[in-house]
Amino acid sequence: MSSETHENRPKRVFLFATCLVDQFFPEVGEATVHLIESADIEVIYPEGLTCCGLPHFNNGFRAEARKILEPQLRLLEGNIPIIVPSGSCGWMLKSVLPTLFPDDPWEREKAAQISGRVIELSQFLCKIKVDDFGATLPGKTVYHDSCHLLRGMGENQTPRQCLDLVAENREELPDCDRCCGFGGSFAVKFPEVSCAMLDEKIKSAEKVDATWLVAADAGCMLHISGGLSKRNSKIKLLHLAQALSGPNNPGWPEEDQA
Repeated sequence: MSSETHENRPKRVFLFATCLVDQFFPEVGEATVHLIESADIEVIYPEGLTCCGLPHFNNGFRAEARKILEPQLRLLEGNIPIIVPSGSCGWMLKSVLPTLFPDDPWEREKAAQISGRVIELSQFLCKIKVDDFGATLPGKTVYHDSCHLLRGMGENQTPRQCLDLVAENREELPDCDRCCGFGGSFAVKFPEVSCAMLDEKIKSAEKVDATWLVAADAGCMLHISGGLSKRNSKIKLLHLAQALSGPNNPGWPEEDQA
């Protein structure tokens, strides 16, 4: 991997891998670490990082979300960037975290300082001007915009800019900005609607005969992977970090090793 020399480029970063990556997609964490370390940046993953609290916050349990995040504030103290390979968790840490401590000025200031250092993975890679990932993604690639990265963090360009550096053939996914139907607890509370939305998402990828469906959020991946399996679809799902790392590098799905 090559990148432009940058005098303000960090030597170290924190990785907030997210609980879904930790529990369901450890290979995404491996690919993320590979990408960052390939840019000659040290990755620090403090023991004790867990959930961003988004499931609790989305269901109205603000106090519980605060309790989850309070001990993690100490683990993320400092001045180095906090890289999050997930739009939903990135949005939670960047936009919601500072609002969870209205009655505690000290904790509120600490939360605001941390939120200001949070950056989503593709945004970070573009910021440090990585221009060659040393990988090629064969076949046709389509990208699904996760709701929180697109609407919450207002980002739709950096994932595509990164993918264009590796994809042999990238095509826009029809209705790429439509929700996949996961929405955390939404999929549990409204399974029929959620599954109907998921079917439409997968049909859109099948319509353009995609080889790879790339997402930048483990929540979307959890939902979409189930739908692809149920349909016995030939489309293969990748997290953006895996797509950028490429075959034969850490985090690449074993069944698709070149």
